[in-house]
Amino acid sequence: MTANNSRLHTLSQVPLVLETPLDVFDANEIANEDFFIRSHFDVPDINIGNWKLRSIGLDGYGVDYTYAQLMEFPKHEVTVTLECAGNSRSSVQPSCEGMLWNHGGVGRSNWSGVSVQTLLAQMGHISESTHVLFLGCDSGNEGYDSPVSNYGMSIPLSKAMDVDTILAYEMNGEVLPQAHGYPMRLIVPGWYGMASVKWVTDIRIVDKPHDGFHQSKYYVYVPPETQETQFPERVSVMKVKSLITSIKRGQRLKAGVQTIHGKAWSGAGTIQKVEISTDNGNNWQITDLAQFESQYDWQDWSYDWTTNAPGCFLISVRATDSLGNVQPKYFDWNFRGFANNGIHVVPVEIV
Repeated sequence: MTANNSRLHTLSQVPLVLETPLDVFDANEIANEDFFIRSHFDVPDINIGNWKLRSIGLDGYGVDYTYAQLMEFPKHEVTVTLECAGNSRSSVQPSCEGMLWNHGGVGRSNWSGVSVQTLLAQMGHISESTHVLFLGCDSGNEGYDSPVSNYGMSIPLSKAMDVDTILAYEMNGEVLPQAHGYPMRLIVPGWYGMASVKWVTDIRIVDKPHDGFHQSKYYVYVPPETQETQFPERVSVMKVKSLITSIKRGQRLKAGVQTIHGKAWSGAGTIQKVEISTDNGNNWQITDLAQFESQYDWQDWSYDWTTNAPGCFLISVRATDSLGNVQPKYFDWNFRGFANNGIHVVPVEIV
């Protein structure tokens, strides 16, 4: 499903799950073949000649669109960072359930497509609704003893009406790759990637959140020592986070000046500050932060570290966003390790 020159690491073949090595992020533009992949079922093989997008209102009235018809709507472009909700799960202690992502379940891309609000405007009578459901073509058994169903997620109507919430048909100026949702995928800026449904075939106006397995039972926060909650909190907006991308765990560096850099992002606001510590969090220094071009884009940060003393060091980084959210030392543990935004720490040796 990916190009031969892809540098992605395989976490699973069925379903297809691939993550991006951190050093790939040093280039701000990530090639499509190096963008992480998270599938929940088999990647569907879609015949574009037969494919249609169905939009159905509360009254049951529907409109079908062909691929060519959707391409005739005004084109909207937005740069968005997507992060898998399970990203950085391998570093969670105590251990949690789920696929053991390192830190490569994140990426940014330029997405182009049709604003969802444009399609909703064609439907009318949406004021009584509260949510919009998106169903994908991919299907399977979602939970124990459950019937086969399609992957789906709903989002609040207010989020669906955001002009930057789009059905994307291009990724970095190229036709959307099959593994990333061809011919159409939802992009929900600021939310974790599970909400950006791939291979979309249905848009439905609904009066309550979707009760499908992934939305109501899987992508929810389950706190410690809790078997089940009546109304579990849904995983949604990405938490403030930063990563060190220029150095690797256990790397040996020469004494002198070392330029350390990485990425920072937040789903709730723009990044206002990134700090770095070279002494295990005892002291923090402000890094140089690049200006953001899109509120949903990640931001580059860098810091020139001068050290002439050989030894072993712990390099830590933390970010603060425009709403005052600060990356914590440890995240709030939950059963599936979702939204791990604990401070990224990289051990290095100066020789």
